[in-house]
Amino acid sequence: MKAQEQLILTVFFSFIILGSCKENEKKDSDAAEISILQEDLAYDLNDPNDQFLIFQKLQGDLSGKKTYSYSEGRVFGIRPDRPDSLNVFGKEVFKYTGCGIKIMRLLENGNVESKSRGWLLYQDPKTKAFLDSMVNPYTGKTVEVPPFRAGIRGGVMTPNGPKIDATFKMESTAFDSPMNLVFTEIGDRMHVTRHAFTKWFESKSQTWRTEMTLDTYDFDTSYLMDRSHTHIPSDFHWTSETSWLSILKMRGTPGHMIWTSSGSTFYSEDDLPEEFIAKTIEKQPTIFSEPLNWDEE
Repeated sequence: MKAQEQLILTVFFSFIILGSCKENEKKDSDAAEISILQEDLAYDLNDPNDQFLIFQKLQGDLSGKKTYSYSEGRVFGIRPDRPDSLNVFGKEVFKYTGCGIKIMRLLENGNVESKSRGWLLYQDPKTKAFLDSMVNPYTGKTVEVPPFRAGIRGGVMTPNGPKIDATFKMESTAFDSPMNLVFTEIGDRMHVTRHAFTKWFESKSQTWRTEMTLDTYDFDTSYLMDRSHTHIPSDFHWTSETSWLSILKMRGTPGHMIWTSSGSTFYSEDDLPEEFIAKTIEKQPTIFSEPLNWDEE
């Protein structure tokens, strides 16, 4: 506001200005509190080693306790060559639920070792019924939809990238590189994101497949004020852009798929949805009972 306009303000507007000043003082106070909070953090968010430690605590429990990371997701197909019809350009292909069981431990050299097994079950996008087969909405053909079992069984995580134990060949920008996490503080919550570009060789189709992933974790900032926490509870979200799923039998078709999911980590199998547990036991009877131990044990 110009100076000459300020000179003719009424008393009424003076009260508004006074209130505005008080509001600005409050904002300045809030900013000071946020600054103090940052100073109180037990981690240096710009330190690659601290970023690594935070990320591992978000993914599991470094004390070695078994965790169950459960998520529910949706999968869409995208045909950028068909912008003339939105119904063809994008379709929801299916829903899914999944879980990863993991144990983790901090090694003397600062690296983290993990053992894990993960799986997911496909669901009808409208009814959420668990599927054994489905009609591909792009081709109109029925395809088999077997339960998926993850090929990554664990590995050693280092501040300079993971050393993965997998049943297939793969490359990733996450290898031989620091975490490069992005932290965003909103209120009393911290949001952490990490992205990676990956390709792997799928033995079933004998093709290299590509993927871009974005992992996001939301949690109380207070967990960063105490390094003694071995696990940081969070709500996590995962988004991926990847090639057509091979079971859809669309090899050579222009386009790609978008995967997205949200979930949380628990300490007990009993915290998982009953229907998911029952359907998992039906489709993969031994997955909960299979041992998950360190090699020397």
